[in-house]
Amino acid sequence: MFDLFRSELRRFGRYAVLAAVVHLFALLFVNRMTNLLQQPYFDAMLLLDFYMLVGLAFGLVQAGSYRKPSQWLWLIHRPLPPRRIFAALATSATTVLAIALLLPQLVFVAGFDLFTTHVVDLRHYMTPLYVLVFATMAWLAGCHAILSRHKVAIAVLAMPLMLGLHLVSVAWLLLPAGICLAWMTYVAMHGFRADREAPVKPAPALLATALPLQLGFFVLIVAIGKTLFVAGGMVLGVDPLNTSYPPEGGLIEIQRKEPADALILGLAGSSDPRAASWREQLPLLEPVGISAWLTRFPIRQQLSNLNVPTQWFDERRNTFWTFSHDRMLFHGRDPKSGADRGWWGLGGAGDTTRFTEVPFVSLDGDIVTRRELYAIDEDTQRQHRLLELPAGEWFVSLPTRALDRVFVITNRRVVAYRADRTATSAFAPPLVDFALALPAGTDHIEGAQVARLMDGWLVSFVYGDGMRTLGFAQFGSAVEPWQRVVFVDETGAATTVGERAIRRDYPALYQVSWWVSPPLHVLSELPDSALEKALSVPLRPEVWPRAREFQVAAILLALASLALAAWWLRGANVTPQRRRLWLATCALFSLPAFLSLVCLEPRGAR
Repeated sequence: MFDLFRSELRRFGRYAVLAAVVHLFALLFVNRMTNLLQQPYFDAMLLLDFYMLVGLAFGLVQAGSYRKPSQWLWLIHRPLPPRRIFAALATSATTVLAIALLLPQLVFVAGFDLFTTHVVDLRHYMTPLYVLVFATMAWLAGCHAILSRHKVAIAVLAMPLMLGLHLVSVAWLLLPAGICLAWMTYVAMHGFRADREAPVKPAPALLATALPLQLGFFVLIVAIGKTLFVAGGMVLGVDPLNTSYPPEGGLIEIQRKEPADALILGLAGSSDPRAASWREQLPLLEPVGISAWLTRFPIRQQLSNLNVPTQWFDERRNTFWTFSHDRMLFHGRDPKSGADRGWWGLGGAGDTTRFTEVPFVSLDGDIVTRRELYAIDEDTQRQHRLLELPAGEWFVSLPTRALDRVFVITNRRVVAYRADRTATSAFAPPLVDFALALPAGTDHIEGAQVARLMDGWLVSFVYGDGMRTLGFAQFGSAVEPWQRVVFVDETGAATTVGERAIRRDYPALYQVSWWVSPPLHVLSELPDSALEKALSVPLRPEVWPRAREFQVAAILLALASLALAAWWLRGANVTPQRRRLWLATCALFSLPAFLSLVCLEPRGAR
């Protein structure tokens, strides 16, 4: 086994060293254009995808070099069990990937930590480890695919991306990433057998191999289904996002409307005697819209930054302030000279009182955490706390300054704050002007529109259709969108003055993931709902979809998959127990299970 390990290192070792040198110089070059240590999530995921492609390509090349019958016989027929042969290949591949990918990144991070004033945290040292883990899983997927009956077995690569990659702390990420790595190793090891055309045995190995494959087919079917919906609508000229004017009475129409027009739509069917007068006044009042799109908050030692910034630039003092997860403080740095500018805590520059949560910086220059809003005095560099929400309440929207107020949407209510006219400080905490409880919580809320009247306020709540997404998971299930308009008088009393249903722009079946395989949809959402604790709107996976269209479509597709599985198994040489296992799997997981059956069970001559 050790001899085989050394021979593989001799084959690829020199290329790994060369790749490591090129990789290190590439990191230094790219860092001249962007700060690699503070990249937002989507940019960091593009790099991770590249590293996984490297691991996948290496797996295809290394395992593919033994795929010829003569080479395979030379490899497999030696005085070693196949598992130990596989272990030697996998260990050598991991070593090669560590030299080419892990080592340059560690040198890069350590160099920045020792020789620059950039912020380097524990999460930056852990990132190279995760790069190696996911590249190794990609190698395992490539090895499994090249040695399988069908090259489409590469679809198992969807499992680590769906179940092992989450925006959680680097400590918690060890759990899903470790489970996925062990699972992929088990799958690739059982695919490493003398007769590559033989079915996977035993039953536990078959199930372990089939489920990642089904997840891959699930992702593919969902992508194809949504593409067909959109492409078909565009060809027919009825796609609501690709028409000159959005459908009248639909959700896209109100999303594109100005706040005044959205309020007018909400008052269209109102029976309140003041509604007609309000509709005439609204175009002159310049109402404000508040979007409820703050879906998650940054957490300590998160693998990658969110798209909301955790740093800002002080032009007056030429200082870049970047948040350190280790110290829970902002660190200042002169971007030109690299000089250290000290630390920024809860009290401002020079204060070392730590933040209790990882903050981010809004477009208005405010510092925001899950429950607190801070303002910065640019003259004195002091930080002042403006808002603190009660326990159990957090922001769902960024604070909006308009109409001489500060408006926020929380997980419980819409709140309007006004300045304390008796305060001597410009940074005194504002007072609550009025607060309205959310009519239906935060599920599917799109936002609110607020208009100031002579004798009160008009507030419109808009709830969507459940098509908002978080990665692959989605918030809730398909519902009918609706709008409610509330009048708030000078005393703060609220009265509903208008309510209407909003038409869905897309058919319910557009949400393919809910009906193509309900169990796989739940499985795709479970890790997010269990691990992602920084979401402003928690995920609640539905075991069975509530929409009637979903139920009918899911049952019909499951029955069709069961019938196709029975037809396919008639020509397959399988035991009755294995046949029953496949039929039950196809009935439960629907079409993705049948496609995995086609890939894993060959059909013999009848």
